[in-house]
Amino acid sequence: MRIASSGVYVSGHRRRPLDETTSRLLALLDEHGVRLHALLTRITLREEAADDLLQDLFLKLRQAQGFAAADRPEQYLFRAAIHLAFDWRRRRRQAPPPLPADVACERGTPVEQAIRREELERVMAAVEQLPPADRELLVLRFLHRSSYADLAAHVGSTPHRVRALCCKAVARLRRRLDRARTTEMTDVE
Repeated sequence: MRIASSGVYVSGHRRRPLDETTSRLLALLDEHGVRLHALLTRITLREEAADDLLQDLFLKLRQAQGFAAADRPEQYLFRAAIHLAFDWRRRRRQAPPPLPADVACERGTPVEQAIRREELERVMAAVEQLPPADRELLVLRFLHRSSYADLAAHVGSTPHRVRALCCKAVARLRRRLDRARTTEMTDVE
């Protein structure tokens, strides 16, 4: 599959014009693709998974009626990417994957590095269990590094309200992590 610069889909020798939804999606991916890839890498903790998910995102949104009708397509794009990445994580309940260099802090001894990686995996597992609204806010704020003003525009609220929602989401995340830690300690004893 190849998109020609003239805005037509080239498949073999046949050419057909791009529909409006595909054109809009390609423009958004062109504008936000690098940021989306970085976000997907941070959520999945694997760069090659982010590559695959970005392609899946394009294919799914191209056919999604919700995207075609979305008033705020950028918000829809990021929300769909976050959901897709957490779905991927749920399907991969195997051994923790290796972390990319920009996610894992490689300073310290090998034991310290392993501890940091294990802690990051625990946090991501806890984030995965949060309600979707909390998960989306935390991912956009702390993994995507969006400002409160950007988040407010994204969710259609004020920066002050978004800050309060983020604080509540962090509190819920801490409670989940505390419960998980308590359960682990009980299992060890």
